[in-house]
Amino acid sequence: MPISLSLVALFLSAVVQAPADLPFAVDASEDAASQFPAAPRLQSFSFGQWKGRWVFIGGRIAGYHSVGGGSADFLRIDANRDIWVVDTTVQPAKTFHVPVDQLASDFAPIKGQWTSTGQLYFQDKDQLYICGGYGQDHAGNWVTFPVISRVDLPKVIDEVMRGQLSGKGIAFGQSPLTQSTGGGLIKLRDGYFYLVMGHNFQGSYTAFEGQGEHNAAEAASQTYLNEIRKLKITAAGDRSLHVSLAEKFEDVTEFHRRDLNVTPILAPNGLGLAVYGGVFTPETQLAYDKPIYLFDNTKPVVDSSFQQKMNAYACPRLLIYDQAGETMYTTLFGGISQYFWNASAGTFIENPRVGAKVETRYLDGLQWSDQISTIQKVMATGKEKTREAVHAALLPAFVGTGAVFIPAPEMSGAELEADILDLESLRGTRTLVGYIYGGIRAFPYQFPYNKTAAPYRAGTVPTRASELILKVYVEAKRR
Repeated sequence: MPISLSLVALFLSAVVQAPADLPFAVDASEDAASQFPAAPRLQSFSFGQWKGRWVFIGGRIAGYHSVGGGSADFLRIDANRDIWVVDTTVQPAKTFHVPVDQLASDFAPIKGQWTSTGQLYFQDKDQLYICGGYGQDHAGNWVTFPVISRVDLPKVIDEVMRGQLSGKGIAFGQSPLTQSTGGGLIKLRDGYFYLVMGHNFQGSYTAFEGQGEHNAAEAASQTYLNEIRKLKITAAGDRSLHVSLAEKFEDVTEFHRRDLNVTPILAPNGLGLAVYGGVFTPETQLAYDKPIYLFDNTKPVVDSSFQQKMNAYACPRLLIYDQAGETMYTTLFGGISQYFWNASAGTFIENPRVGAKVETRYLDGLQWSDQISTIQKVMATGKEKTREAVHAALLPAFVGTGAVFIPAPEMSGAELEADILDLESLRGTRTLVGYIYGGIRAFPYQFPYNKTAAPYRAGTVPTRASELILKVYVEAKRR
């Protein structure tokens, strides 16, 4: 008889404890999907929220594209073709949606982008910016879109909830500077947007595999950006956006990444960005393990003193800052990982690599994860150090890839516009800090579908868009 998720949550809540040297424990085992009836099942989308109303644009309604196990293409039938609003100000939450096709023909450049996947996005106050993304254009060609769009969240939310989409509050532009998928987008206090890595994929993934994953200009090609672009984005009237390049930082070795985690990071000297993980290293086809940091008016720094082992693929991020200790905590939920934490042995263990894509038994070394890890970065001058810890509570399933963490609106923040929570306000309590929404749910082990069973061959793991909406609790120690 299968064990219910509610029983799993009850059991795990009793054993939650903070890892050694971390001031808090994280638990995301409780499924709250019943509180959000009719909410869509999506993965790898753009997300924004305004006054308790969640907005989802783009992404996919299916699971992972089955590289090596069948058609790898991102079919239009699997694309999210609606704009969704989930109103959490009422209980249970109410869901509204309108088709992207409701936009008039003069919005044609973004109609394709808004049904693509792997977009780069950032919310700046009440404006949601979306760059790039990969999918099919109006002619059916698979492209990475050279498009940037901006959504006035209050206006678009109002229209979606009324069942219409006039285009008011939507602006867009076209530029090769924003042509990326699987990268990150963030704005810092200097007023510039930073477009972080990713790749430009043209053509069909199935064709690319048939070419032995080598570029062929007339069929399929993949070009990594290998850079961070510092962009100035300005409005030209109500409907047009202009993008210009202020500066770019190149590194063909460490910036050759996609499907990475780009997050804000707070330090005594201000707000910056951090890059954690990403794939694929050219020689081994594994995850990148050196973090990258960038602050206003500085160049990116690669931290070679630390090796990230856990949860290196795009997944939800919970950000907490300890102002007294000048320490930043970045918590990563599940996704795909090169290592797992063996609690009984107290050590990280690398996932096995067996065979090759052409062989019957094939494990690529990047396994779906149900673990929660925290990267602790001490920023205090003269005391700088970085370490990684794994929390005792597991996720209730193999989830996280292509999902987001949505902070609770009432949370006290150390940096509100960057969704960085204040550790001091959490001390001595068990606090609901937000939700994990969407992404891919994977079933990496064969019958009876647990870790004692044989793993599926890489590329053939059954997956689907996750139906879970997980509550995230933080239990912080008193001083």
